[in-house]
Amino acid sequence: MLNEIRGMIATVQKIQGQFSQLRDNIQQLQQSMTGVNDFIADVNKDIAKWQFKSQPRLTRLQEIIDRLDNNK
Repeated sequence: MLNEIRGMIATVQKIQGQFSQLRDNIQQLQQSMTGVNDFIADVNKDIAKWQFKSQPRLTRLQEIIDRLDNNK
C-alpha cells in the first residue's frame, strides 16, 4: 500500500514537471510567433513595394510584346 502511494506521488510529480515544461515551451512558441508575424508583415510590405515599382515596367513590356505579336 505504501509503495502504491509512493508510486502515485512520483507519477503526479512527473506529470507536474511535464506540465511545467509544456507551459514554458508554449510561452517560447508564442514569443517566436510574434517574431514570425513581424517578418511576414515585412515581407508582404516588400512584395507590395516591388509590385508597385515593377508594374509600369511590366505593363510597358507587355505592350511591346503585343505590338511585336501584331506585326508578325
